[in-house]
Amino acid sequence: MSKKRIITEELFDEFNFENTIYLTRIPDSYKNRKAYKPLNINEITAFIPGTIRDVTIKVGDNVEKGDSLMTLEAMKMNNDVKSPKQGVIKNIFIQEGMMVRKNQILVEIE
Repeated sequence: MSKKRIITEELFDEFNFENTIYLTRIPDSYKNRKAYKPLNINEITAFIPGTIRDVTIKVGDNVEKGDSLMTLEAMKMNNDVKSPKQGVIKNIFIQEGMMVRKNQILVEIE
C-alpha cells in the first residue's frame, strides 16, 4: 500500500515492503504527465513521423481489414498503412506529399 506524504515542500510516495517504509520522490515529469486517452478504433493514426506518398482510398470507399490505405515514407522506407477493420472511409485528413507527425490522425473509418 502506498500513500503520499509532503516533506519539506516536496511530494513523496511512501510504501511499505516487508515492514520497511520506503520514500520515493515523485518527479515533475510524472506530476505533469498527460492523462491516458484510450485509442479510438475508428481513427487510423501515423505510427511514425514521415511523408504521405500514395493515398489509395477516397471518402465513401468500402475497405476490408488488411486493405492498403496509403504509403507512409519514414526514414527512407515505404510503410504500407493498412485498415485495422472493415468499414467505410468517413474522412481523410491527409493528402499526398504531406508531412505527418507521430499519432496524427490520418483517416477515420465508420
